[in-house]
Amino acid sequence: MIIKIIKIFDAIKLLSYFCTTVISETLNPHLIVLKKTTLIGLILLVSTSIYAQDKVSFGASLMYNFPLNTIGVGIRSQIPVTNRITLTPDVKYSPKFNQIHELYAGLNVHLLLITSTKNISYQRSRVEPQKPNLYIIAGAEYNQWFNYINGINSKANKQNVLPKIGLGTSFGSHITRFFAEVKYNILWDEAYAEAGLLIYPGFIKLKKKNRCSVIN
Repeated sequence: MIIKIIKIFDAIKLLSYFCTTVISETLNPHLIVLKKTTLIGLILLVSTSIYAQDKVSFGASLMYNFPLNTIGVGIRSQIPVTNRITLTPDVKYSPKFNQIHELYAGLNVHLLLITSTKNISYQRSRVEPQKPNLYIIAGAEYNQWFNYINGINSKANKQNVLPKIGLGTSFGSHITRFFAEVKYNILWDEAYAEAGLLIYPGFIKLKKKNRCSVIN
């Protein structure tokens, strides 16, 4: 168990470094605050929900912004806090060929309205992969607008912190699940869709040990 905990914290540190150092070399106060908040939140939540370590997932996605007609790619991790709440840090990037060249690094909370996980006891749960998840999304993200032009958006700057809400669903097997989300940028009045694939490394290891869907 100690080894699994260490691996989770290593993944958190790697994702944070990628979000804030590798992609963007221009750290501003907004990004520093977001980085520290993300790290603290992840550490606290992972520390209090070690039972869910086998349910941590990693994924990639494609994004489409409806008002701007731009596309992008993203990476994310999903860390269950309870059977109903999931913490999801993510990074999204819209390449230069778009009209808007930008980067997003955010932290979301997913509140599951319909869940494929069923409680058996305090520390045990059963996953029913054939049942889809339906969840509400709330979060905030740092935005770096690389080709920013003053006057295009009166509420925007080169660097921004943006609140967002949305709705999502996921479905699939124990090891892989497809997800689709629609999100709304409250500050800029923009809607965008995102879809992708999640992989659950913990279930891959578990499958090698036994075929049972009950996890500890």
